[in-house]
Amino acid sequence: MDEPKLSWGQTPRDLLERWPKGADGTPEKAVFLTDAFEADAQADLLVEMLRAYGIPVAKRYAKDGTLGKVVLGFSGYGVSLYVPESLLDDARALIRPAGSSEDGEGPDNEAQ
Repeated sequence: MDEPKLSWGQTPRDLLERWPKGADGTPEKAVFLTDAFEADAQADLLVEMLRAYGIPVAKRYAKDGTLGKVVLGFSGYGVSLYVPESLLDDARALIRPAGSSEDGEGPDNEAQ
């Protein structure tokens, strides 16, 4: 009997394969989605949630954030998250707080 391939805790390395491509085969333009903190795993949670919905996410570290990532395991500057341009609206809708709408109206955002 074949043993299952164990992958828990491993970061998938298939971003380029999952990234949408144009008619000419080049990857679609990446656009800014949000900034997130890494110290509390906020960034990883957002990335994995979006991945679960089929939205690939690229991370970009500002300043010298990669050094902190290597030494501490997270960047003290946070990380910027980028998604394919065609999936930006879907990604924004998924990360929007519950009960709020795009224009800021909703039960949690009523005018005071």
